Amino acid sequence: MAWGSSKPKEGAATKSDAIENIIGPSCTIRGDLASEGAFRIDGTIEGSVESHASIVIGEGGVIRGGVRGTDVVIAGTVQGDVTCDGHLEILAKGCVEGDIAAKSVRIETGGVFRGTSRMGGGGRDADNVPGAIPVSANLSSAA
Repeated sequence: MAWGSSKPKEGAATKSDAIENIIGPSCTIRGDLASEGAFRIDGTIEGSVESHASIVIGEGGVIRGGVRGTDVVIAGTVQGDVTCDGHLEILAKGCVEGDIAAKSVRIETGGVFRGTSRMGGGGRDADNVPGAIPVSANLSSAA
């Protein structure tokens, strides 16, 4: 999911980030999740999600807590902070209500982001990056 490469399909993971963990749409988890492998979340998580690989939040996915991974794709809802070492992508139906820290960020038209962003420094070390820029964006097209 490198910046400037052809657009991956929702849920696409790199070969090194094959999705190992899937939380289905009928699943609700209360508690924190952590894994070395990639996640795809289509259910509800009331807690944080952390992976040393990619995290994909499908259109029906809801996370009420922090998200931390290498590359993160959000088509659902995150109510918490998002931190990633690589690229963060908020798709057209995605919504993030919290602060984000990533090397690069892309928000499709229709995607919603309300919070503060820190970019360019590497997500896990984002607290060392001075000068956060407060942003509140709703890029949905007028209907």
